[in-house]
Amino acid sequence: MTGPSSDNTTNIITWLLILLVGAPFNFYISPQIWIVLHPSLPIISYVMYFSCVLFLFLTQFTDPGIIPRKEIIEKMKDENLLHFIPTEDDNADYQVKICVTCMIKKPPRSNHCAECDNCVDVFDHHCPFVNNCIGKRNYAYFISFISTLTMAAISFGIEFLSFVILIATTDEKVQQILIIVLMIPFGICIILIFGLLIFHIFLIITGKTTKEQLKNLEMSSTNRKCQRTKSLFNCRTIIEKQQYDQIRYDQDLIKINPIVVPT
Repeated sequence: MTGPSSDNTTNIITWLLILLVGAPFNFYISPQIWIVLHPSLPIISYVMYFSCVLFLFLTQFTDPGIIPRKEIIEKMKDENLLHFIPTEDDNADYQVKICVTCMIKKPPRSNHCAECDNCVDVFDHHCPFVNNCIGKRNYAYFISFISTLTMAAISFGIEFLSFVILIATTDEKVQQILIIVLMIPFGICIILIFGLLIFHIFLIITGKTTKEQLKNLEMSSTNRKCQRTKSLFNCRTIIEKQQYDQIRYDQDLIKINPIVVPT
């Protein structure tokens, strides 16, 4: 259960980054921190890292909620899926949304993914990093993946700082160079991942999907542009504004010189 082959490169890079970055921490830095500092930090790192790998695997290879196409439903003859096949009444009802590619009735909040070429129930977005759609059945795994990845990155960052200060060298200049050179890109990655986690926590609280949130923002932006366009090119709006400005000017003039009466 994976996405299109065009996402293979991005997905492989994601796996390599997670595995290659985690290897030196798990096999070299964490054991030394265990002995020199305290076992609790390496234990947290181990749990978060291996949980992150597990949830990445589950997110990628779990069915996101793909709705079978009409011909597949007809061959399966599953009574639980027959209601997805549109009828003549559905074709005449404009409120019923039908996917012209899959030839099925689209449930609420579902969407046809252009990358995977499938209709997905409660479609959130297509993620090239996990090479799969994020939908109803694997969204919990995706959130768990982001959460454990964030925690693993933070614990690795603390381990690295402890390793540089306590174990690697006692030269303060070398310590500063190592921290600046390695922690800046590491910190940027943590901020990006943490920002993604905060965004999805916001979506969970508001009960929206990524697609719904972006669509609302796009519609809001379009409405603002339309309002600006009307105010710039609508003659009636311009005249009304001029009349309003003239009334305000006359009122201000009366306040300054009550003898003057505007005509």
